[in-house]
Amino acid sequence: MLRVKNLRVRIHGKAILDAISFCVQQGQTLCITGESGSGKSSLLRALNGLLPAEFERLAFHPKTSEPSELKGRWQGAPGLPGSRWVMQDPIAALNPKLPLGVSIGESVFSKSLSATELNDAVSEAMSDVELLPGLAVRRPSEVSLGQAQRACLARALVARPELIFFDEPLSALDAIVQKQVAATMRRIQMRYGTTFIIVTHDLGFAATYADHVLVLRNGKVEANQSAGNFFKSPESRYCEELLLAATELGGLPEVVPATQGPEVARSC
Repeated sequence: MLRVKNLRVRIHGKAILDAISFCVQQGQTLCITGESGSGKSSLLRALNGLLPAEFERLAFHPKTSEPSELKGRWQGAPGLPGSRWVMQDPIAALNPKLPLGVSIGESVFSKSLSATELNDAVSEAMSDVELLPGLAVRRPSEVSLGQAQRACLARALVARPELIFFDEPLSALDAIVQKQVAATMRRIQMRYGTTFIIVTHDLGFAATYADHVLVLRNGKVEANQSAGNFFKSPESRYCEELLLAATELGGLPEVVPATQGPEVARSC
């Protein structure tokens, strides 16, 4: 569905991202992880047209939209057609002056919908993320963080995108709400076959929900493996250290074995 080959981002002559290649298929979840400053969020911004990117190839082939094949350079909000973005801080992502229902509806760019059709779409999206209808008239400051993040998810979902980018979508939430929102994300993906690309520091989340794992380090790809291979046989010593640290901190249930060889299962 999405194939990226040799993506590079330069800021003031410095390479922020270099030789980034990966791909993800329809309905799969790709988790992008790595230490702070490794380039994870910059990669999402580049893919959404918010940073000037150079690449050998960027191919986006959704089922219900026209395929896009780009080469060379690209910078153009609102990013890839048929995609949406859920940001890290739900309160900052929502307009504080607008009711949640209005913010959710703004994601529908089509002008052909009547007011009734738009209201129905917003109501359905809110139902999908388990937001009560009465919350549509409340502003972000009048709801919990978990409800605000569900509203951000509904805002992404209302346009029925085939690809949703998430930048640390659970980091601002407590553990119980994290579990609830993660379960909602999984249910939506199973219902609509949406592709997820998720930036996360939480390797426990990646172990549970990812189909593939992309590890960035200093703006380059450190590992690109299926989730099963990554957690059983990480591709590098650095990845082993990430997993061992997560295990010691209680984020993973058991110690990951040492690297067993160079075999890697690529996403496509």
